[in-house]
Amino acid sequence: MATVTAPRLLPAFAAAGFAATSAQVLLLRELLVCAAGDEASVGAGLAVWLLGITLGAAARRRLPRPAIPAAALLALLSAAAGAGVVALRVLRAAAAPPAGELPGLGLVLLLAGASLLPTGAVVGASFAALGEHAATVLPPPEALARLYLAESAGSLLAGAAASLAVGTLLPPLPAALLAGLASALLVARSGLPGREAARVAVVLLALASLVARPLDEATETTRFAALSPSAPLLAVRDTPHAHLALGGGGPFELWEGGAFSAVFPDPYASEALAHLAASLAESPRRVLALGPVERGLLRFLLRHGPERIDVVVSDPNAFSFVRDHLPREDRLALLDPRVRVVPDDPRRFLSRSNATWDLVLLLGPDPVTLGRARLLTAECFRDVASRLDRRGALVVSLRTASAAVTGATAALGGSVLGALEAALPVVRATPGPDTLLVAGFDPSAVTLDPAVVAARFVRRGLAPGAFAPELFPILLEPANVERIERSLEEASHRVAASRDDRPVSLLHALARRQRETASLAGRAFGALGRLPSPALALLVLLPSAALAVRAAARPLPLRTAAFHGVASTGAGGMALSFLLLLSYQARDGALYGALGALTAAFMLGLAVGAAASHRFLAPLRPARTLPATLLATGATFAAIAVLLPLLATLSAAPRVDALGAHLSLLLLAGAATGGLFPVAAAALLAAGEDAGKTAARFASADHLGAAAAALLSGVVLVPALGMRATGLLAAALVLSAGAASARTR
Repeated sequence: MATVTAPRLLPAFAAAGFAATSAQVLLLRELLVCAAGDEASVGAGLAVWLLGITLGAAARRRLPRPAIPAAALLALLSAAAGAGVVALRVLRAAAAPPAGELPGLGLVLLLAGASLLPTGAVVGASFAALGEHAATVLPPPEALARLYLAESAGSLLAGAAASLAVGTLLPPLPAALLAGLASALLVARSGLPGREAARVAVVLLALASLVARPLDEATETTRFAALSPSAPLLAVRDTPHAHLALGGGGPFELWEGGAFSAVFPDPYASEALAHLAASLAESPRRVLALGPVERGLLRFLLRHGPERIDVVVSDPNAFSFVRDHLPREDRLALLDPRVRVVPDDPRRFLSRSNATWDLVLLLGPDPVTLGRARLLTAECFRDVASRLDRRGALVVSLRTASAAVTGATAALGGSVLGALEAALPVVRATPGPDTLLVAGFDPSAVTLDPAVVAARFVRRGLAPGAFAPELFPILLEPANVERIERSLEEASHRVAASRDDRPVSLLHALARRQRETASLAGRAFGALGRLPSPALALLVLLPSAALAVRAAARPLPLRTAAFHGVASTGAGGMALSFLLLLSYQARDGALYGALGALTAAFMLGLAVGAAASHRFLAPLRPARTLPATLLATGATFAAIAVLLPLLATLSAAPRVDALGAHLSLLLLAGAATGGLFPVAAAALLAAGEDAGKTAARFASADHLGAAAAALLSGVVLVPALGMRATGLLAAALVLSAGAASARTR
């Protein structure tokens, strides 16, 4: 029976991984938009998703037999991604804060709880149900190993497909329905009992796919109406980097990732900023723009007589989307022969260029995402300094305050100022609320003396416009300059400078954003991030350390040791994979474009590690192999953490080298994580669990640990401790679990 039936279950096993990962990727993208681009929402959403898997697996373990068939659960899962996308958009409109206000982390958790939590619960329950059924046709260890391997393969395929298709080939809702249809077809073609439910799902999803695009447009319109009630939605585009929505028409409103980005055309504001920034440079013959200047600034920068302006565009799809709606004057500015548009990541462009510039503009939003925060680190500023003329100027925008700079605003400004001062000897600051940090080598060139700056403007013979040189004494009033510089300098002595390994500007920007939304959850994360580093590390290690102390006094039940080991490894594996993704983003910038390959490497590692462990370790005595495997996993995690700083040397290396190094380490991290599964499963089976309960307990433990790591790593641990310290903390967590499992009964 086993030889005939078992292979026919593999499509269902793969469908479970494919449907789960598709839903995870698509719902997290939607949550990010609903959270106005707040990167804290990714960790929060992932934590809620993993918590749902934990609860679903636990519930399945406690259900009486016979319970809901695995095929029915998989049919439900295949429809969950599409339903979740629609639910998130409608709920964001229904539960939205007043127009113009940012959603707090509490609202984000509510949205995640209504979409990701139930979907995750179906994932956890279906995994346990599949394990239960597989054990009826195969020996339990073999059944669980095959389930894990096939599910990992399905997840690998879904991760790559979602990353490549969404934002390039398909909008989110059609992609969700298509992924669900593919999953349901796999289940319907499998030998899983009760697969009639999957056939019904195939029919329903096929019918839904016929109206996918109009439904996608209708729900996008509903969500946008809550963001900007007075501006009708004109166009939407998803790119591999961001979700873009354009509303209004005279002027246009641009929203990126659900957050307000710009109003254009706004010639007065554009003219004032362009003339001020250009006049801060002694002679802006060669200009480099590392932020958006095409929405009005460029045409005014050209009036200063530059020989060349290089505009680096990190998201060409977003650039073309905006360009198609620009006024005629701005489109003509882009066609000026002095303008060169370069589609590239800013940091990669800097590392490969041999040119020098008199003025470098790094204008953009607050660093509430890792993508922005990586442009405001000491390492990035050093790259700029290496390409800056000795009498040139770097101009960085930062939102501060018009009067006193305190709290999270002071910490944010101080972290960026400290990073600038680590790279360039002269740093000045204009008054807020839209502060410009001006840095360079020569204090006579980098000046905020209003008379000197006004004289530069006059010498260039600019035609009269809305901006006049008489405005410089107001914009650069000496007393205001002295006040803002003193506040930022004092703050820079209290906080760490933002660096690639420890992008603290992200933590401070998120803390300010959550304070502005009056979010209790956001304030709680901010308080954690402000703990002294030793206290924060001890807090993370406390549960494992307590269990290790208990084991030293009295042996632990084997079941408890296995559960704790799986939870710790799930947390450590999640943290290490996150760190490697962050490292790649810092090196290359185009994380979303490579996310499929990076995720696939980790998933492949899971499968390889599980296969090797199942063959060589699982047949041995679990009481001995469990602690040995945990110690080996912890040692591997520690080695990866130690290697993390060396990846910084790849900034100037060819892109394939950086990608290859990160793929290799993700494969290694995945193999170390996946290697524990067969050993832990054997330990749970040896402790008297049946296969279904073992699969459920494993899923609960693994995802509970991963949920905690997802919630804390990006928002708290990396900004507060740094990447290497966070990696070593993850290794210490697993090593302590290994020590606790050394004495079992």
